[in-house]
Amino acid sequence: MHRPTRLWLLMPLMLPTALQASEPLLESHYEARYRGFDLELARTLTPLGNQRYRFESIADSALARIEESSTFTRDSRGKWTPLEYSYRQKIFGLSKGYELKFDESAGKATYSDGDGKKQISIEPDTLDPLLYQLRMQHDIARKRGSYSYHFLRRTKLKQYSFKVEGQDVLTLNGEGVEAMRLVKDDGADDTRIWFSETDGYQLTRMTYTDDGETYEIKLDHASTSPAFADWIAE
Repeated sequence: MHRPTRLWLLMPLMLPTALQASEPLLESHYEARYRGFDLELARTLTPLGNQRYRFESIADSALARIEESSTFTRDSRGKWTPLEYSYRQKIFGLSKGYELKFDESAGKATYSDGDGKKQISIEPDTLDPLLYQLRMQHDIARKRGSYSYHFLRRTKLKQYSFKVEGQDVLTLNGEGVEAMRLVKDDGADDTRIWFSETDGYQLTRMTYTDDGETYEIKLDHASTSPAFADWIAE
C-alpha cells in the first residue's frame, strides 16, 4: 500500500439488500502520527442503497490532510466489488491525488491522475487500497482464519497476507481490552495491527515501520448503528 493508505483501518444481517441510504453504520476516530505529523483520523461507513456503500477515511491536521474514499457493492451472496476509489493528499499546501474506476465484468480498472488515464487488467475479487482493510475487519469478525488480500494500488496489483501472532491487552477509554495481534507475513516491512472484539472487531491499534518511516494509529472512540454488528459478521 502506498504510504498514505497505511492510515489503516480498515467494518454487517439485516442483509445488505435491506439497508437503504441512511445514517452511517460506523464512525471511528483515531489518534495518528505519520511522517512526523500528529493527525486526527476519522473513518465512516455509510449505506447508499441498492447494495452500495461508501467507506471514507479522512486524516487531518493544521499542515496536512489525506482523504480516501471507496464506493463498493456487497450483494446477498457476500461478494464485495469495488466501483470507485479516490485518494487526495495536501501537505504544506501541495496537493496530489488519483482515482480508480473498476469494471470487474470487463476485467479492467481505469487509473487517472493529473497526467492522464491508464487501463489495468484485474482479476476477479480485486479490491482497492481502502476496501481491503474493511474486508479484513469483516474476515476477523467472522473468524475466517485466513487473511490474504489482492488489491490494486495506483497501477500495480498487490497481495498482502497476515498471520495471527497472539493476544494483548490494550487500553481503550481507560479500560483494558483484549485485542488480537496480526503481523504482515512477507517480512517486507514491520506492520502490526490489533483488532478488539469491541463494537464489531474495531481496529484498535496499528504500527508500521519501513525504511526508517514509522506510522502509528490508536483508536480513540467508535460509534456503530444497531445493524453494524450483524453487517460486519455476515
